[in-house]
Amino acid sequence: MIRVANTEPLPVTLKASGATTTAVAGATGDAQQYSFKRACFLLDVTASGGHAGDTLDVYVDVLGPDGTTWLNAVHFTQIAGNSAAIQHYAILDSTNTAATTFNVTSDCAAGVTKPYLFGSQIRPRWTMVDAGTVGSVTWSLKALIER
Repeated sequence: MIRVANTEPLPVTLKASGATTTAVAGATGDAQQYSFKRACFLLDVTASGGHAGDTLDVYVDVLGPDGTTWLNAVHFTQIAGNSAAIQHYAILDSTNTAATTFNVTSDCAAGVTKPYLFGSQIRPRWTMVDAGTVGSVTWSLKALIER
């Protein structure tokens, strides 16, 4: 029997679909240990029942070379509490070369990806601001990991 290396992209759920209903700052999902060349992330917002002043910020962090520092690689476009269902994609690719150094002590601006970042682990992180009485955004974060 001939065995061929597994080159199929690996589907990963970083955050299962569910409603975020209360204000939360810096919540994180479980870190996933994956070695990857490329990763495609899908933020899928399926329902939003809040106010215009409510916001949801979703990030993807990678574990840095020191094994303790999380580096923000993706900050999806900010989701308004009254927005329609929408999907956003981001891609990390280790073959993309950085032209400059960058400060890792702050997050990316909304809608920004640092495509050249990769690490031994990835994790989702999110912040929700609830400007009204009860905000709610139903969303998930999935990835295709190419090893």
